Amino acid sequence: MKARGSITQLLRNQRPGYILGEDGCMVAFDESSLDGPEAQKLSVGDWVEYDELDPTQGRRAAHIKPISNARRSR
Repeated sequence: MKARGSITQLLRNQRPGYILGEDGCMVAFDESSLDGPEAQKLSVGDWVEYDELDPTQGRRAAHIKPISNARRSR
């Protein structure tokens, strides 16, 4: 099962962005972790699904995809 969370920080140009997972933990990601053209249009507050890589090496997300019609209220 994929993890879910919302984008809390989105940086471009090889800098990490961050997802606040439903478990309350922050997960880092970079642009290479985004799947598909829709993922390139993500913005802060958007909800995503992702795979979490081995947490013993730091919490990192991979295979990030937007969740349709899901957006955190601000």
